Amino acid sequence: MNVNKIKLIHFRNFTKVSIDFNKYINIFIGNNAQGKTNIIESIYTLLRGGSYRAKDEYNLINWNEKQSYLLGEVQKNNEYYNINILFQNIDTPNTHLQQKTIRKIIKVNKKYQKISWLKDKFYPVIFTPDDLQIIKSSPGRRRRFLDGIITNLTPIYEKYLRDYNRILFQRNILLKQHSRHNNLENHLNVWDQKIIELGSLIIWYRIKALQLVNQKIKNIHQIITENKENLKLKYNSNIITSYFDDKEEIKEAFQQKLSNVREKDYQLKMTTVGPHRDDYYVMNNMVDLGIYGSQGQQRTAVLSLKIAELEMIKEKDKEYPPLLLDDVLSELDYKRRLFLVQLIKEKNLQTFITNIDLYGLEQFGLLDNSKVFQVKNGTVHEQDE
Repeated sequence: MNVNKIKLIHFRNFTKVSIDFNKYINIFIGNNAQGKTNIIESIYTLLRGGSYRAKDEYNLINWNEKQSYLLGEVQKNNEYYNINILFQNIDTPNTHLQQKTIRKIIKVNKKYQKISWLKDKFYPVIFTPDDLQIIKSSPGRRRRFLDGIITNLTPIYEKYLRDYNRILFQRNILLKQHSRHNNLENHLNVWDQKIIELGSLIIWYRIKALQLVNQKIKNIHQIITENKENLKLKYNSNIITSYFDDKEEIKEAFQQKLSNVREKDYQLKMTTVGPHRDDYYVMNNMVDLGIYGSQGQQRTAVLSLKIAELEMIKEKDKEYPPLLLDDVLSELDYKRRLFLVQLIKEKNLQTFITNIDLYGLEQFGLLDNSKVFQVKNGTVHEQDE
């Protein structure tokens, strides 16, 4: 899969920029706050229909404009897709504030599409410095990382997750607003059946995904560490104590657990068990890296996870997705950088790299078969121009 070209119009700090990409390596250099990360974000947004870092999409529109455009050409399995995305700021007057509403219009090959169409079709793998914090970060951050992998492999999972969170929200509202004397018990029984149905499904998907990840990362991590370390992800569920392959068994365990904590939920006015409270351990030689791992070990583990994600998508799509590396090479030591670069060159991955300069990149041969772009104050120029 390749992103052949992209055009940014009033996107972030860019006024109008067109870029023709190399099918292998594309390097964007420049000082901080010039727009390098915005280019990575634009590629991701073109492929997924939304940003990986903007909480509010009106931030994707240049400050002085009312709308922004992303236009690009993508090639996958010998088919070409011309993608146009419009972000339009519609100001809604309010007595207390100026509420910003964004209209988003997506066209692929001149046909209107929903964002779900893009998410079902394109799965770029992005690696940022924030990802290096996954292991020692919060359980919520680790869950989002795993859920992202599952969504790429099984797009319908995102709907299950969204529906579960909606039902969880409604159940918590019920616990907060109703007293024990307002028929709360009967209302909760209705919501419990819904949350058990979706929650057990999410747990099952996570277990299957971790099994698949563990198959991939074992060899990858041993290669990076020269067979000195064994990496494994271990699910830490508050519902089940061992891996169940049977969805019905997970459902029964969830139902029993929810019944057991009913009194606790009443007291705390919140749902205290479920996949929204789950976590997983990243184990290295049977030691929890989140507690006892060095920074180097943690970063090596994250690198192994990202490569495993690439391989799983390749297995599904029969070709590698684009790899987006936003200022991450500078965060890795020489050995890990060398391994990642060798992988990029060996697999012929289309890769997008941001860095302050070319220092440290030449020694790995990254400039071979590559395009280098200079990014400065919202402009982009190919370096040999």
